[in-house]
Amino acid sequence: MSAQGGTSPFAYALEADETNGVDNASFKIDGANVKVNTTPLTNKDYKINVKATDSKGKTFTNHATISVAAAE
Repeated sequence: MSAQGGTSPFAYALEADETNGVDNASFKIDGANVKVNTTPLTNKDYKINVKATDSKGKTFTNHATISVAAAE
């Protein structure tokens, strides 16, 4: 991930949201990367919220969909 605007460095975190962050438990933030948590993913679209916070405490939250295709 990366952020534009604000003052670096940035910190990233998953943020709870009943509508757009319903699958946050399936993922974790590692530095500037979204990684799969310990639970294997299945063939579906996952919705997460990622909150970016700059060094001065300003925040922005982005809703993202991660699509997982069926294994071939």
